[in-house]
Amino acid sequence: MSFATLASLPPKLIFNGTIRGHYAHLEKMTFGEVELDADTDLPMHSHPHEQVTYVLSGRFQFTVGDQTTVLEPGMAALIPGGVQHGGRTLTACRVIDVFAPVREDYR
Repeated sequence: MSFATLASLPPKLIFNGTIRGHYAHLEKMTFGEVELDADTDLPMHSHPHEQVTYVLSGRFQFTVGDQTTVLEPGMAALIPGGVQHGGRTLTACRVIDVFAPVREDYR
């Protein structure tokens, strides 16, 4: 697949559907448009994938390792593989998530 309309791809429902991701996959990367409800807790967790989360809309209090900030539109969280991260949405949010290597569990 060389082109994708992410919103038309089936959603991956995370945390009882409070997080809805539409993901496209290459051999070594996963790219997704993700919607999160307001007041959604994203528990601290880690995975081996590097991750970039770029905020399109909304406000998201986010922690990476020992650093915490409020992400707003135009800001990105740069998350190395194996580093604990998580947070809580302050409003409904729309973000772009990029993972490398590919997230097989998001196919």
